[in-house]
Order: sequence, then structure tokens, then C-alpha cells
Amino acid sequence: MSYYWLIGASEGIGRALAKRLDARGYSLVLSARNKERLEELKGELHNPRHLILPMDVTNPSEGQGQKAFLNDIELEGVIYCAGHYAPMSSLNINFEECLKTLAVNLTGAMGVLAITIPRFVKQNKGHIVLIGSVAGYRGLPNAFGYGASKAGLIHLGENLKADLLKTNIKIQVINPGFVKTRLTDKNHFKMPGLISAEEAAEHIAEIMVGPK
Repeated sequence: MSYYWLIGASEGIGRALAKRLDARGYSLVLSARNKERLEELKGELHNPRHLILPMDVTNPSEGQGQKAFLNDIELEGVIYCAGHYAPMSSLNINFEECLKTLAVNLTGAMGVLAITIPRFVKQNKGHIVLIGSVAGYRGLPNAFGYGASKAGLIHLGENLKADLLKTNIKIQVINPGFVKTRLTDKNHFKMPGLISAEEAAEHIAEIMVGPK
């Protein structure tokens, strides 16, 4: 039995995506910092084979424990959906908040890939899905730090595509627009094309594995 490792599963798009993939019969390793929310999520899903792996993507020292956990299962793919957002203008920069944004949105993904890519290369198969944002395509107001982190994630996906081109590893970078979550609830402006996390998750699932 193979698993998808879903990082950022406790809330928002990640939580909704877990439910969509569960409905399609996939087995998941559910990761986020909040163990209680992961356990609640597992209780809402149908497949009893889902596993819980609490983790903080900003803490590199946890990597060996995650690697050991994953060594005991067949890993089909990894979905990086962890995200942090704090509206910020270049006129009022909070550097600590910038570092947190980069740690969650970009360098955390690098840490996860450092664990999974060697394994995928060895087995010559795997599926890497990075959940970015349209904010990564160009500079936007009040997105200092966040936009740069998502642009970096898009570029990271392009790096992976170039380096892994001759393998059977599938690379996807999916960039949603405005999705109603705890993060976008911080915005105080009209968000064109705003959709629910459930709608976004359905689109992402179809991009990943095809229509239900």
C-alpha cells in the first residue's frame, strides 16, 4: 500500500484536500504542527489506514525522525501545502515575520524535498506537488515577503523539473488564486474570484490525479 505525504493538512486547503483524496481512496500521511487537529481530521476521514506525523517544517532537526517514520511505508508522493501569510507593505516591514513566511512557505518545502527526493530517485518514481500562489507571478501590494516566498516556490518547482527530467518523477506546481481560509481572512480588500477551500481542493485533486 502506498501513501501520499500531505504537509499542511490541519487547516484550509490542506484539510479540504485530505478529504478529497480520502474520498478517492488514497492513503495519506497527515502532517502539520497541530496534532489535535490532525487527529480530528483523521476521525472525519473514511480510510482507516491514514497515518499522522506531527511536524514543524521550520525545525530542520525533526528531519531524521520524519525520514525514519517514512522509511516504514511505501511513499507514492508528497504534497507541500503548508503556508504562512501576514499582510505587509514595504513601507512597514516586520523582518521577523518575513523570516517566518520564508521558513514555512519556501525553506520548509526544501527540507521536505531533501527527505523525499533521494527516495523517489532511488525507486525512479514519485509525485511531487507544491501548492504555491498566483502571488508568486508578480509583485502585489501588501505582499512583501509572501509574494517572494511563493515566487521562490515556483522557481523551486522549475529547478526540480530540470534536474529530474530524465526520471519518472512527476512534478506539479499548483498556484491557486484567492481561497477563503484563515489566511485570506486577514485581508481587508475585495478578493476577485474568491472560492472556498473545498472548491480549491477539488480543482487541485483533479489536477493531481484526474476527475473523480
